[in-house]
Amino acid sequence: MKKELHLVNDMEQLHCLHDFIDQVSSEIGLSPHTSMNLKLALEEAVVNVISYAYQGEIGKDICLLLETQPGKIKFILTDTGHPFNPVEKPEPDISLSGEQRPIGGLGIFW
Repeated sequence: MKKELHLVNDMEQLHCLHDFIDQVSSEIGLSPHTSMNLKLALEEAVVNVISYAYQGEIGKDICLLLETQPGKIKFILTDTGHPFNPVEKPEPDISLSGEQRPIGGLGIFW
């Protein structure tokens, strides 16, 4: 099975992502636990695209492609935003206390 979801870079679109995952999970018989984990992972990825890829430009495309085969599920997330290379990202200052450290930036670090 192949399915696509097209979104724009707006946080209000997250409900469309959740609905898509719910529908796909039901169609292929995923457990509620697996469906919840997919929502969490894909929401994190989509929110990062919405928050950073387009640097304030609105109405830009985000595409989520789903491909399934027996025993396999694959999601491909694409956008046309500004490129991000995690290797070029500076390391966070982990010497600061939790209160002093800015929110975010540890996902790639760990």
